[in-house]
Amino acid sequence: MLFPKVFALVLALAVLATSLWMIVLGGRFQEVERRAYAGDRRPWWFVAAALAFVALYGFALFGFVTAPERSWAAWLLVVAIPVGVALKGALVVFNPKGQRAVTAIAGDAAWRKVALSRLALVPLFLVLAYYA
Repeated sequence: MLFPKVFALVLALAVLATSLWMIVLGGRFQEVERRAYAGDRRPWWFVAAALAFVALYGFALFGFVTAPERSWAAWLLVVAIPVGVALKGALVVFNPKGQRAVTAIAGDAAWRKVALSRLALVPLFLVLAYYA
């Protein structure tokens, strides 16, 4: 299943890149999050990233559905993770309380903690890519 593997590798790369970006920017990353999640309009880069994610997920779903056999890793990648992302979207993007929680993260140390906690997902996605 090529597309679920690619999906997992892109997720790992995206988590790694954004986490490193958080570490470098520290508290200044709050402005990026505020624009993406708490603005009146979503910025073009946020919309483009969301559309790219949906397209990539579509390819992964196609690969998953057309595969003769489906591994446990592919089930996680194509079913469980997208449900989690949708839940996060509902709780943060479309919920004023969630928007306030994200925009309340402040300071270099807090953003670096967020970045370090996200880095734990990189090996997970790499393992899922291997077994998908």
